[in-house]
Amino acid sequence: MARSREKYRTPGKRRRRNKGSGGLFQRRDGMWIGRVEIPNELDPKRYRSEVYSRDKAVALEKLEQLKLDIANGLEQLQRGWTVESWTVHWIDEIKKQELGPNVWRTYRSTIRQQIIPSIGPVRLADLNPAHIRHLLDYVRLATVEKEIDGQIVAKPRWSSRTVQVAYDRIKEALDAAGRERPPLMRENVAKLVPRPAAVYAEIPHHTADQARTVLSTAIERTNPYVSLLAARYLTAMRQGELLGLEEDRIDFEALTIDKSWQLQWLPLREGMKYSDDPDRYDAPKHYEIRPLYFGAALVRPKTRKSILIPMAPELAAILQAYLEHRTPNDYGLMWVSPAGKPIRPADDTAVWTEALEAAGVPVIPGHGGRHTANNLLDIPEEDRMRILGQSSVVANRIYRKVDLERAREGMGEFSRLLLPQVIVPTRIRT
Repeated sequence: MARSREKYRTPGKRRRRNKGSGGLFQRRDGMWIGRVEIPNELDPKRYRSEVYSRDKAVALEKLEQLKLDIANGLEQLQRGWTVESWTVHWIDEIKKQELGPNVWRTYRSTIRQQIIPSIGPVRLADLNPAHIRHLLDYVRLATVEKEIDGQIVAKPRWSSRTVQVAYDRIKEALDAAGRERPPLMRENVAKLVPRPAAVYAEIPHHTADQARTVLSTAIERTNPYVSLLAARYLTAMRQGELLGLEEDRIDFEALTIDKSWQLQWLPLREGMKYSDDPDRYDAPKHYEIRPLYFGAALVRPKTRKSILIPMAPELAAILQAYLEHRTPNDYGLMWVSPAGKPIRPADDTAVWTEALEAAGVPVIPGHGGRHTANNLLDIPEEDRMRILGQSSVVANRIYRKVDLERAREGMGEFSRLLLPQVIVPTRIRT
């Protein structure tokens, strides 16, 4: 009868543990070390993860959690990421390719001014809801000293909307951290904190009488940008859309304006500060750009569709009279600086502010001209929203064509109410 084979362990020889099972040992200084071996194809030298504690029970508890994390795909080697290092990496190396340059700068500003100063040093793996609440309190409670009537008063540094944006950015960044493989954190703790509400102050706007006073005063003072002021009131176009408007995108026969491009001042790639290379802009490859002058470029909105809006006959008369007397520029733009270059936003704001001060009307942001049109246009809601480039749950008509004839009638009523009679008689070329 054959003898059954039995396996015997060699006396005194320790049996090797399977990789991943983990082990616990104590150093000479008394520190307990829990260690799990992890193969890493990207860096073969980094093959182990460790936890530490001077209490053996605590070290054992950490070791079990580490093994559970590894089983769930959360390798501890990734725990070196802090909120600061991750958000900077995310916005500069990942998110930047999805955003327009100016939007990217606003994201980066939120990270630099609100997120990093408040919770930047915290490790992603250690984040909890209390850290998110601390971030929101940091932004909400920050103050800045201002002198009012000879007294130094502490005023809120940021608005409630800034608090909301800070929440949105950290939540988005943590979502991206969770999509890494292995993930950089167990869960997005920002989702455990309610999104803060924002109080939206009503954007100031002018009445028709005030707008008429601005235009009349500009004419009396021979303001070279009176046509730009009129267009701001009568088209509801944004600043970049106005400053980037080209002459050949105005159809005086159909009385329409194509606002498919807008002027933006974009960041330039390193070493391209004084270059005229068409590829000088630091922007995503998919960004559609028409170079103009150094950092100035015409940029197509993300919809990449032609956006036609109606033009009131009175405005057409003003624009045609302006084109007959203005000096053409190298860029085909309707309005340029005195030096013949694209207008910078700050310079346009200065022109607007000076015109309002000269007319003695309340000084409101340039965006207020757009809202003046929004309040005075006598057209259906969906057409108004299309002209303004907005959308809402109730009037979701972003892809619906504007009824140009109907909108033009509303524009005409508005312009006749707004414009002084001295402008209207100008004949329109046909």
